[in-house]
Amino acid sequence: MKVIVQIDATTPEGKEIIDYLKQFPEVVAFEDNLLHEPQEEYTTVKASTANDFAPPANYIPIEEFRVEAKKRAIAFLERNGIHS
Repeated sequence: MKVIVQIDATTPEGKEIIDYLKQFPEVVAFEDNLLHEPQEEYTTVKASTANDFAPPANYIPIEEFRVEAKKRAIAFLERNGIHS
């Protein structure tokens, strides 16, 4: 006896049913060959270069950030009586 079933492969339940049925290749056949083997999708990504970097308007160089962070940390510690 042959039974044709349509399973929605976009739902988690449908994927679970398909994965279960794949365990029985001698009994179950799929019309869509894409279901037999996983297909990898490749996308082309443009390689970035150092010249492509455009910092945002509020960008602070690391040196300035460290100086400001140290000032704020010392001020916080002194306010809370932790810094000697």
